[in-house]
Amino acid sequence: MFANGFTIKMSKVVCIHIGARAHYLIPKALQKKELLHTLITDTWVGNKIVRNLFLMFPVTIVKSLAGRYASSIPQKKIKTLGITFWLYEIYLRLTYSYGWALITKRDDRFQAVVSNKLYEISGATAVMGISYTSLKCFEIAKSKNLKTILFQIDPGLDEENVVAELISTGINRTSWERAPKEYWQHWKEECALADVIMVNSAWSKSGLINQGIEEHKIRIIPLPFDLKQEHYAFARSFPSQFTKQRPLRCLFLGTLTLRKGIHLVLEAAKVLEEFPVEFILVGRNEIDERLLTGKNITYKGIVTREETDCYYQDADVFLFPTLSDGFGLTQLEAMAWQLPVIASENCGSVVQHNHNGWIVDTIDSKKLLLQLQFILNNPSIIQIYSANTISTVKKFSTDKFANDLSEIV
Repeated sequence: MFANGFTIKMSKVVCIHIGARAHYLIPKALQKKELLHTLITDTWVGNKIVRNLFLMFPVTIVKSLAGRYASSIPQKKIKTLGITFWLYEIYLRLTYSYGWALITKRDDRFQAVVSNKLYEISGATAVMGISYTSLKCFEIAKSKNLKTILFQIDPGLDEENVVAELISTGINRTSWERAPKEYWQHWKEECALADVIMVNSAWSKSGLINQGIEEHKIRIIPLPFDLKQEHYAFARSFPSQFTKQRPLRCLFLGTLTLRKGIHLVLEAAKVLEEFPVEFILVGRNEIDERLLTGKNITYKGIVTREETDCYYQDADVFLFPTLSDGFGLTQLEAMAWQLPVIASENCGSVVQHNHNGWIVDTIDSKKLLLQLQFILNNPSIIQIYSANTISTVKKFSTDKFANDLSEIV
């Protein structure tokens, strides 16, 4: 209460959250500012013993459930869809290949169950949801006169058009396919119902504006990253020169898809087969597996969140030549482990050219190839740029993110 007797009523936000996107970044930031009313999520593993049991399981989809938890969020604020939703998702994954049939059925079921829980909640002032899973929830929120905030994870339909244009050139065989028209129609309705739309980069903002989303609704808040003691304690070393016995280790971590520029990495790898360069690829694959058989390519498949740290630690440079990304949190994850990054401009602004990495201003394999050849010829540059990474990550603090988020709430 202020001296004049006036009080400020703090917003209380219901956060609707499918999966563990960005390590529950949004609800953790809301809780930090005492703005979180309730977190409604699909799966939450609050029991430490159960989490440890999941980690011991040999199947990645089960092992990954150990990450469905955040210690900073009180258990009393959690509403979970429980094991029935998890079993339903397992059923979908066994019934459908990873594609739009699975995604739309899962998202529809998620929204239907969450909507019922949203009716039961009282005392909240706002609802915050993740794009493509919030339409039904926003409809209920509006009926209850609650503020609606959309966390838009990417540039929307503009991003799909970028990939579709690339594929139309016959550049590569891929399992990628356009989303159903209804998917984008529902997204535009979702955006229309949102009072505020939060994006993580100017690239995303421009994509939304191109699709007719009102600019005055859009707020740019870059994603943050929490540096931990192990990041500061990690001592990275680089060889004085790269050889066949100790090659330049290039890491690509994320879905192996044209949108993220995997075809550019593979084209560069083919040209560099006789050079001391190794390409380590980590993530779900969406391209022809025969393209991953080059003698300087190692494909590791899908790994747990804990295993990704080992790949960051073993690499020399991180490759992120994305055609389109809402932000690209892997840029900060890599830099936290003192990895210089080669990135495009079509994502969040993290890389500072010739300081902590390199910006590929034209997204093609030739530019990526030239950059890797430069590193091979100037190995000491990696050490210099590596020393500038931690200071970059510090600028993307969770405190700043929480403050920015609280302003729009």
